[in-house]
Amino acid sequence: MLIAVVMVACSSPGDDARTDGGERDSGEHDAGGSEDVGEDADGGGLEPPRCQAFPQCADDERVVDCQCVSNLDRRCSYDDECRPEETCQEIEAGRPKVCIYEPPVPRGCPGEPGCEAGAQEVLLAGAASMIITPESFKAPPAEGESDPGWEDDAMWIAGFSSGRPALFCPEERIGCDGPECCISKFAHDDLKSQIVVLRQDETTVAMVALDVVGFFHTDVQALRARIPAELGIDHLIVASTHNHEAPDTAGQWGPGSPLPNRSGRNPAFIERILSQTLLGLEQAVANLEPAQVHAAVLKPGVEGLAISDSRPPYIFDDNLPVVRVSAVDSGETIATLLSFANHPEVLWSGNQLITADYPHYVRKYIEQGLDAVQNSQGQELKPALDGLGGVTVFFVGALGGLINPGRGGALNYADEAFEGEQRHTFDAADAVGQRLAMHVLRAHRDGELLAQDSPALSFRTVTFLTPIENTIFQLAAFGVKLIERDVYNAAQINTLQFYPGPPQVLTEASVVGLGSVAFFTAPGEVFPESLVGGYPGRTSVWDPVIGDVEERRAEAVCGPDGMPLEGGDEGESPCVVRPDQVNPPDFGLAPRGPYIYERLGSGALPFFIGLGGDFLGYMVPSYDYEGPQGTQAAPGSHYEETNGVNGQIQADWEAALDRLLTPR
Repeated sequence: MLIAVVMVACSSPGDDARTDGGERDSGEHDAGGSEDVGEDADGGGLEPPRCQAFPQCADDERVVDCQCVSNLDRRCSYDDECRPEETCQEIEAGRPKVCIYEPPVPRGCPGEPGCEAGAQEVLLAGAASMIITPESFKAPPAEGESDPGWEDDAMWIAGFSSGRPALFCPEERIGCDGPECCISKFAHDDLKSQIVVLRQDETTVAMVALDVVGFFHTDVQALRARIPAELGIDHLIVASTHNHEAPDTAGQWGPGSPLPNRSGRNPAFIERILSQTLLGLEQAVANLEPAQVHAAVLKPGVEGLAISDSRPPYIFDDNLPVVRVSAVDSGETIATLLSFANHPEVLWSGNQLITADYPHYVRKYIEQGLDAVQNSQGQELKPALDGLGGVTVFFVGALGGLINPGRGGALNYADEAFEGEQRHTFDAADAVGQRLAMHVLRAHRDGELLAQDSPALSFRTVTFLTPIENTIFQLAAFGVKLIERDVYNAAQINTLQFYPGPPQVLTEASVVGLGSVAFFTAPGEVFPESLVGGYPGRTSVWDPVIGDVEERRAEAVCGPDGMPLEGGDEGESPCVVRPDQVNPPDFGLAPRGPYIYERLGSGALPFFIGLGGDFLGYMVPSYDYEGPQGTQAAPGSHYEETNGVNGQIQADWEAALDRLLTPR
């Protein structure tokens, strides 16, 4: 869950260019300086300088009409005051001109210049696992001690409330054996950048999963801009596990409570993510070898996975897509990719040790395997499950609306339960990892992962604009200036007044085909029902879990459709909404489909990658969207609207996705 996702950015004048390829707006502007001269329209004279004196602007400003203007304010007088991809346009006489950007059409491979369609030769694959854990930081001084300025070098943990500094692991827990033990002084377990690269003919796709709360599109573009051309990567997908126990990568979880007084984003940590991921991409490309693919969509249900849903309808997409990529020559695993929907926050808000949360244990047990379970007499109750080795790349699925481990429910491979005071412990996170790994390892053992015969590799991707309409985000970004992100197409008249409309952010969607596997991304936290349906009175696809089957929020007293019975009568079915729900959704307005999984086409194995390419918060379906009232959520279960960019992001994303799924 998020506390305040904000999607905008300040820019640095130390960068050379002003593109969406990762370079920020430049505060230095030779076009407006007093030394600027050029030929006039007739080519026979010199244009007089625009500025008699070149202003010295702050890091988050640029020169517009000889004055310093915030980079978030996209007003302009001339084209050269805009980014190269923008043009300075007059929208209405007498109003400020605005730098306007229009995103390009979708692109993809194979079939375009530079990645022409080939003979679908052998698939190549390589993988890498890179540590991105901070190499050092400062922790709060002990009681009675003083360390002025320690907050500047602290790591502020993202998720939940602001003002949660990372602590050092106690010395006695470093290097011991057990779920509570730490890998180092600076982390319980290492944060990772898990990388897989796929190549076929002239098409190369790289996919990355980061153990962070989110990674803005601007940061993704910055990483893309660093990739050497010789790596030959045509498209890079960077997704986040939405980890709530790692340093802040967005800016809004810095020091101060209940509201941050400055950004929690540490430049050294961002640089470590970028540099380590780039190094991992280079290693993965260097490791490319002929590969084969086995895949399946497993259905684990919810038992033992610490899953609860805090917003109706209580619908859970329990799809667990698994793709094993192995070497043709040796048969050894190169990479195992999987996606599952639950917030990585088992450790909850009281934890102050850096950790990847349950995804760490998922990767550990898939790679290393699970030991046999024995009773006290030494009799085997469950067999050992062999690990797959290789690099495990874990993505999160549809965890919006709001799929989380808050009510507990973890069971490990031995069926030991972690409830009550144990539900937010490392033992519980370990148990969730064991449980998910159990499903994957059993499927591999039993031959459920089916071979993809000569799988074809392809991708399509598109960028699109969406407005920042959430006034909480506008205030945090344009008022407090916590966030570093590019914005588009609006001049800032005052703190919360913009022209010609709300500022916009550039985001993206991607689809990658690998045989029958359909990877697809969304730039935020998608609600499960958007993928699978299942609303009362509506159809569903891929057999989701409908209703609170474990009765973590509502007793099973509803009718067969999951709705409370009239007159206070009690049924026997799991509820999709509590009988006493305040301001419940109007399911009569819910979409009728086709739902997203249906749009992928007959025979497709859906592999959803949440928070892929961006971090825009919750993507609330429009039928149940009720915007914040000031800074407060609307009555009922509408927390997500306080942490989403707008009420149309779901529709904007679906429109972009449909463009990618439409044949060229």
